[in-house]
Amino acid sequence: MSQIDPNLLDRLKEFVSVSELSKDGRLKLPPERALCEHFDMHRSSVRNVLSLLQSLGFIERKQGSGTFLKMPEPVFIQLYFELALKLNYISVDHLETAREMFEKEIVQAAAVNHQPHELERLEQLCGKIVHSTDVLEGIQADYDFHEQLAIMAKNPAILIIFQGLSSVLKKVLHQRRILARQSKSKEAQKKTNETHIALVAAVKTRDRDLARQAMHDHFETWNQQTMRPFSEIEEASLLTD
Repeated sequence: MSQIDPNLLDRLKEFVSVSELSKDGRLKLPPERALCEHFDMHRSSVRNVLSLLQSLGFIERKQGSGTFLKMPEPVFIQLYFELALKLNYISVDHLETAREMFEKEIVQAAAVNHQPHELERLEQLCGKIVHSTDVLEGIQADYDFHEQLAIMAKNPAILIIFQGLSSVLKKVLHQRRILARQSKSKEAQKKTNETHIALVAAVKTRDRDLARQAMHDHFETWNQQTMRPFSEIEEASLLTD
């Protein structure tokens, strides 16, 4: 696999390093002319670097206001995983296993670092999962529930990776999840709901071990109730859709 040009990485970091705090508290890059003078670069070259930073999601350019640093979108991580799936470097099972391992760490951090209003949001999403009668609404609430845990972990790196990984799984496994939810018995649905309720209760205690165990139990129930009935043939068909 080819490596990214280190000179390009250095230049990107240099551009970010000259940002200054704006009046509204945001980090703002100097105007293009100032960047040209500072780095002794042609204007076209400066614009190329800015365009690359923008495409990677690290800056936001507003007409009349300037160029600001921002939290990058997970789209480039999502693209990496999607291409790796298409090229058969990794499988859906690899991604799901990684996500399970990742979420067991996430929920421990969420238990320790969450704020009361974030826990309230988690409880609301849990209520949607439990009481929703619409399949798509329930699935969306489930994704939002797990993303909320990542937010509560208070680690931007975790959030970016989680969003990139889970967004790919959301697309790839969407139809499978619909079928699984539709085919569940009331008893199976009740068990799945109980694991979400248990997760909220464990996070509320701020006990890392309880939270990790609750997440482990959640995925065990998910694997038993929804994943195992589906064959590898169905998985392959989902990847080619």
